[in-house]
Amino acid sequence: MSYIDKDFYDNVYKGAPIADDNEFNRLAERASDMIDQITQYVLKNIEFDRLAQVLQDMVKKATAAQTEYLFQNGESIIHDNGDLNNVSVGNFSYSTGNGGNNRISPAVYDYLKYSGLLYTGVHTHGG
Repeated sequence: MSYIDKDFYDNVYKGAPIADDNEFNRLAERASDMIDQITQYVLKNIEFDRLAQVLQDMVKKATAAQTEYLFQNGESIIHDNGDLNNVSVGNFSYSTGNGGNNRISPAVYDYLKYSGLLYTGVHTHGG
């Protein structure tokens, strides 16, 4: 299930134009899966429509940002493990890989950082 539709992407988020509806749907679904991964699938246990509107908006904008990121950078980044291979000889240096996790758009973290959805600690309840 995608967290956004093309209307939201085009008219609210105003993302880079994706003319092909099938391509948009595929990218939005992949982006939604990636949002689920970084939020530890917490949204899978919640009826999305019952979330506070501000949280729905944060998730939708994060999904739109990730959709746009996949469109602009190619889907191959989904499988990029970020390994850095570096060879240096004297002043010459050659590197491959991106040296970090560039699978997720930095904008995704900006949209979700105050949502509580990125929390990775242990939830405790007083008793």
